[in-house]
Amino acid sequence: MPLSPPPGTRISSGTNGRCLVATQTYNPGSVIATFPSPILALPDGPGAKTTCNWCLRVGSPNDSTKLKACTGCKATVYCDANCQRAHWKAIHKAECKVFNNLQKELGKDWLPTPVRATAQILLLLKAGNGAVADAFEGNDKLEGNVEGFKTDAKVWQDFELMATAAAVYTGSLQNEQALNAAKDVLCQVQTNAFNRLDADTGSSGIFLDRNLAMVNHSCVPNAFVGFNKRTATLRAGRQIEEGDEITISYIDNSLPGVARHEALRLYHFQCACPRCADKLDVYEVCQASPVIPLNSFSLQPDLEKLRNPPIDRSKVSKEEAEAIYVEWYEKTNSRTDDAIDIARDRWKIVKPLVEAKMWAVEPLPTTILHLCNFFQTSYKWVVYALPLTCFLATECDPFKLPTPFEAWRVKGLLSVVKLLAYTGELTSSGELAKRCPHEGIVGALALADQVTMCQALLHLGIHHGSIGADENWQVLVDARAMLKDLESLPGRKKESELIQAWAKDPEHPEGRTFFEEEVLKSVRELASFTPEILDAVLGGSLEVARH
Repeated sequence: MPLSPPPGTRISSGTNGRCLVATQTYNPGSVIATFPSPILALPDGPGAKTTCNWCLRVGSPNDSTKLKACTGCKATVYCDANCQRAHWKAIHKAECKVFNNLQKELGKDWLPTPVRATAQILLLLKAGNGAVADAFEGNDKLEGNVEGFKTDAKVWQDFELMATAAAVYTGSLQNEQALNAAKDVLCQVQTNAFNRLDADTGSSGIFLDRNLAMVNHSCVPNAFVGFNKRTATLRAGRQIEEGDEITISYIDNSLPGVARHEALRLYHFQCACPRCADKLDVYEVCQASPVIPLNSFSLQPDLEKLRNPPIDRSKVSKEEAEAIYVEWYEKTNSRTDDAIDIARDRWKIVKPLVEAKMWAVEPLPTTILHLCNFFQTSYKWVVYALPLTCFLATECDPFKLPTPFEAWRVKGLLSVVKLLAYTGELTSSGELAKRCPHEGIVGALALADQVTMCQALLHLGIHHGSIGADENWQVLVDARAMLKDLESLPGRKKESELIQAWAKDPEHPEGRTFFEEEVLKSVRELASFTPEILDAVLGGSLEVARH
């Protein structure tokens, strides 16, 4: 069966092979296509016991409806009988026997994700599934890059082991030809499947749709993909005109060039996008971004700052910035010793970026984020996480990700909300000063209207999250519930009405002034403590409890 591109697109041939081209105009945030019937949609290996194996809803200990295990293999779980029946009909009737054999032979009840994905495809091919046969064996079959994978001896050795396991578990290993077919399938899955990982919602696993796989990569993409249960949604990240190729990023495109090229190594192509060709850093990409005006309704509404960032390029060359990333990664990324010792070693490496005020250039944002995560696990230091989170949301993320409805930007906003809610309780109980020795933080929070700040940031997060994600995205669901609770608090009618007026119309005179004075000013003040905190904690002048 020939490929059938989604309405509003067509398949074409370009310099990077087959691609998806827009046949109409798409505005930023608009849905280009949805993909509700994937060939593969499964959770990560151990996730098969905590995620519905059909609809991919993530279970929770607090669920009123617990996920129920398959009565045959006990290795997969489901929301209800409907999900179980659907999965049984689609694949699990055959897969259940695989898990039973696995338990008898090895005592295991889960498979590594690539092995399970390959096994599912082999089972579907054995059952004569036409759509899968077209995708993996037909004239327009998915690219596998087998010869490219073979050039890396370690990778190919791992692939041989995984493909052999999949062939054995499915009873497909009759001869060398069958084993080679399993290797081909594994390479096709690795080349074309999407990672569904979202640590904030607990989502994990892979997603493979034949048409979605036609979308090519760019480090300056014009679109992005979001996942909700068994559906992937392709959205425009900026204005896309009729005739434009639609591109997404297969990797974290905010990384330096050396890291992006390494991340793309297993895709077996050399990216020739403008960022790679001209060796642009995140600030240059941001300066050229057509979506900068969308940030007028954000925590970084200073559009001039986004267009002309206050950095000092004379302090660090692009080559030096790349070398900093390589040293940071090679020396500290695999370490598992004391978190503060690791952070201090990282701080020494990234110091040139700090002096150049290149806060958005990796690995500096990740260094700050890791310390922030450590603070959040500490009873004494959790308050210090708030200034760092405010700093990341204002001085790092908007330059790394100029599109304000990117999921990471929305999550950054809501991280600030959660910490404000926590510190608000400490402020009202009088515990803040006892827990935090930093007079500036204590003073700023004592004067801040933290409820108003939370309300405004929730409006921002919900607005942008509703553009860039599915309405049922758990992050959005939680934000709406929190906003509803806040806006029902008594004695806040005037403040609430002003924030609502601003949220409805960011240019509303009184609402905008109120937002700038009561929210933006406080966020910026809290963020301003970050360089001092980093230097004190990571420079060693301020001792931090290690537990």
